[in-house]
Amino acid sequence: MRNNYSIYIKLIILFIFTFLLVCILFIFLLEMERKAYNKDEILKQENFIKNIQLASEENIELNVKAYIVGRGFISVRDLNVIENVRNKGEVIFSGRSAFCTVSSLIYYDNLYLDIQCGDFSGLFRRDVDDRIYNLLLVGFFFFSFLIVFMYFSVIKSLEPLKKLRKQVADVANGGRPEFTDYQDDEIGKIAFEFQKAFKKNQVLIESRQLFLRTIMHELKTPIGKGRIIAEMIKDFKHKDRLINIFSRMDSLINESAKIENLFSKNYNLNFKIFKFSEIVREANKYLMIDDFDKVVKLSLRYNPSVNVDIEIFSLILKNLLDNALKYSNDGVCELYCCKEYFTIKNYGKPLTEPVEYYFEAFTREKYQQAEGMGLGLYIVSEVCKLHNFRITYSYDNGKHCFSVFFGGNNIDNQRH
Repeated sequence: MRNNYSIYIKLIILFIFTFLLVCILFIFLLEMERKAYNKDEILKQENFIKNIQLASEENIELNVKAYIVGRGFISVRDLNVIENVRNKGEVIFSGRSAFCTVSSLIYYDNLYLDIQCGDFSGLFRRDVDDRIYNLLLVGFFFFSFLIVFMYFSVIKSLEPLKKLRKQVADVANGGRPEFTDYQDDEIGKIAFEFQKAFKKNQVLIESRQLFLRTIMHELKTPIGKGRIIAEMIKDFKHKDRLINIFSRMDSLINESAKIENLFSKNYNLNFKIFKFSEIVREANKYLMIDDFDKVVKLSLRYNPSVNVDIEIFSLILKNLLDNALKYSNDGVCELYCCKEYFTIKNYGKPLTEPVEYYFEAFTREKYQQAEGMGLGLYIVSEVCKLHNFRITYSYDNGKHCFSVFFGGNNIDNQRH
């Protein structure tokens, strides 16, 4: 199962989990410390109260004052607090003598001493400013700050990844960015290696383009000469046949040039609105079939207006029709056009591989007798992507069915 979460999401989850873990840990430590402190303090107050019970009259007040001052108790001045503690507090331990009454009270997890001893009376509580409680709080804030600092530091160190991603996307769209201004870290090394691979790929692409253009240029010359010689033949039957052959060769070279420019990002699509019937006529020119109406059973149930580059989009129709006729059992195919899509059908044997296999370049049916390099469906798939069209395939009742859906480029749907 693939994990689709980005690195940033994972980091956020990790740091949130770490922060919550630190909070839980410190809350647990604070609770343990509080309970330990209360237990120890209760024991000390209990011993103090027992000693008060045994003290004489002349020493009891001095002992109480010495204990209060020595143990760091402070007097509670708030009358509401005094009333709540005495009325609602839980008595932990209480001692009474002929001269004094001392009670240990707990109220909302805070310990108090209620002393009624002649002239020295009041409610007291420990001054806990010097307890380890404060040290734990300082530790909590320190670690919290450290986690936040580390989070923003890691996020900032990953910022170059966004820049690198944009540059890689720019390369995919035909741009030529410079992979510079990176630090000498892991991301910088990745950018450097990608730049090397990009430049090497550019050299290969330029070499391929130069090779193909040279071949096409060299082929144009003999085709042109052959066309001139064909015009000189007096036998009209052979003359027309040779002219059609040379025209077909010239058309194939022009088609190859368009495809090469298209896939090397050197061709800008020229979108215009055309009726589907016009696209069919343009595809027929590429096919150069004299008996088109006989081998292609055309059924325009609807003639939609489509926003396309007709020179490139007609290649979709041409290649699909060419494949349908090439692999048809009876040498004919059917072309249906509806409002939102068109479908091409032909009788034939089932495919031996999933249809995705045939959408790759240079793939063809095994042991097939038909000629070709296996680029037809690859070109169809790529041109559909450029037009934001969707192509589907099915095999029903012995028929291959390829359908191309126009999607948002259907002008008739936009009007409605």
